Amino acid sequence: MKKQILFVTQYLQTGGIEKSLLTLLSDIDYDQYDVDLLLFDHSGVLFKLIPPQVNILPPLFETFSTPLSQAALELIKKRKYRLLIGKILAAGLARFSSGVGTGIRWGVYRNILPKQIKHYDVAISYIDFFCNYYVTEKVSAKRKIVYNHMDYAYSENNGWLCPNLERKSFSECDYIVTVAETAKESLESFFPEYANKIQVIHNRVSPNTVRAMANETNIDKGFKESKNIKIVTVARLVDEKGVFFALEACKILIDQGYAISWFMIGNGPLFHVLKLKSVEWGIDKNFILLGEKENPYPYMKECDIYVQPSKTEAHCVAVEEAIALSCPIVTTDIPSFRTQIQEGETGMIVHADPKALAEGIKKLIESKVLRNRLSVNLKNLNGRNQEELEKFLKLISA
Repeated sequence: MKKQILFVTQYLQTGGIEKSLLTLLSDIDYDQYDVDLLLFDHSGVLFKLIPPQVNILPPLFETFSTPLSQAALELIKKRKYRLLIGKILAAGLARFSSGVGTGIRWGVYRNILPKQIKHYDVAISYIDFFCNYYVTEKVSAKRKIVYNHMDYAYSENNGWLCPNLERKSFSECDYIVTVAETAKESLESFFPEYANKIQVIHNRVSPNTVRAMANETNIDKGFKESKNIKIVTVARLVDEKGVFFALEACKILIDQGYAISWFMIGNGPLFHVLKLKSVEWGIDKNFILLGEKENPYPYMKECDIYVQPSKTEAHCVAVEEAIALSCPIVTTDIPSFRTQIQEGETGMIVHADPKALAEGIKKLIESKVLRNRLSVNLKNLNGRNQEELEKFLKLISA
């Protein structure tokens, strides 16, 4: 008899977590497992890439990621007043980005989100916070697994955590999967009582899929025609991804006379702030916000330099994709990047500030030999995708 597996996540936007989930769903043996996928809502450009063998359940909260004004009209039209009240309350609390706000918002969601009637062999929350709480409180399963995709030390310093809720969900699950050794150490320092539950399974990408998609030719005209050094960053436009580092580094390089075009691929709450600031600084022709791209890989393949300026990461999928495409890479010096990049051999790792970022990029601009050497070294890397898949399968089969 096939094992019954449930995955829970919020939505399928073009983020690293979502891409790694789709890779995992593509590699599961459906002769052995029946897989249900439960999303908070069915939004996101990656939704259509869900493998056909996956049974997609009705959304938990169909307007979860929809702006309040639009969501209110939809919910009133459908007479879903309970969800409407929840949406209004949650939207009001969203401005409290602290752990206290997270706890109160979950109190709202707990009262409006239904329990799952079906009993599963394994239930997996694939993303932190609300999905973890939902799986441990509202799903019936023999085994429960929750994922941690963050550096807890960074999150604590920024007041994002609600330790009581985290502790409760960790106490009620069987395994906590984190995606990097550094994230595991951080997690253990905050929750030593659950150290025996913590497993490391790195986020995975399919190099063959990435390379195949990179051959598509549907690229923005401005990118294709640019004669400048092309720099690409793929990231959600939020502060923790270091997007202001990128903007300031771009200005430094332009002021020093370098002919660059820096293409930012991604969306997020800082999109318009970055746009306005680039105009104010007179670099909007060089710092180009392309928005969200369903397929960013042709841009990554054709860039001269790939830059990931993050302030924090657990295990960055975009860097793994850049590795698969043998891009010359510059990253900031945070612990997770040191597990992905070998400084000076497979990429440049620089201090996490705009000046250092600009200096690292300058070295690659000025030395095509160095860029080529980094690319060649990346082509010689062997991936560990199969090993990580086997870790996951062992966890759900044990």
